[in-house]
Amino acid sequence: MYFKLIISALVVYLSIVDSSDIRIGYASPRSKKIYGEIKEANPALWRRTEDVVINAPHNEIIDAIYITDLREYKDGEAYIASGGLGQKSVTVSLKSPTILRGYKFEIEVFANNPNEGYFSKGAQYLDTQFARKF
Repeated sequence: MYFKLIISALVVYLSIVDSSDIRIGYASPRSKKIYGEIKEANPALWRRTEDVVINAPHNEIIDAIYITDLREYKDGEAYIASGGLGQKSVTVSLKSPTILRGYKFEIEVFANNPNEGYFSKGAQYLDTQFARKF
């Protein structure tokens, strides 16, 4: 019984490790999607590569990066070359697995303004002092 449980856990672990999907960070309800696109390259006689640079607008910082390999065998390569969580920009590098193969990745980047809500106009602050009885 325990042997089957260990084998099934090992199979699940290997299937997760073999995938080239990247899930970094957490998109909170206050986050907004600043980039969402499917990047695709057709097969060629050389190994296809591409660098995607995403910049956060205004005072926002990146709080989640999701990269999903959409091909059947999930054998493309994707990694974060520079920047990332807590930064103003991120550079994602995409590569095809071998020659005569392309890639297809979905890239989603979410950002959040850390100062939003703290210094808003017209905010009403409640006085927590209570009247004293003398």
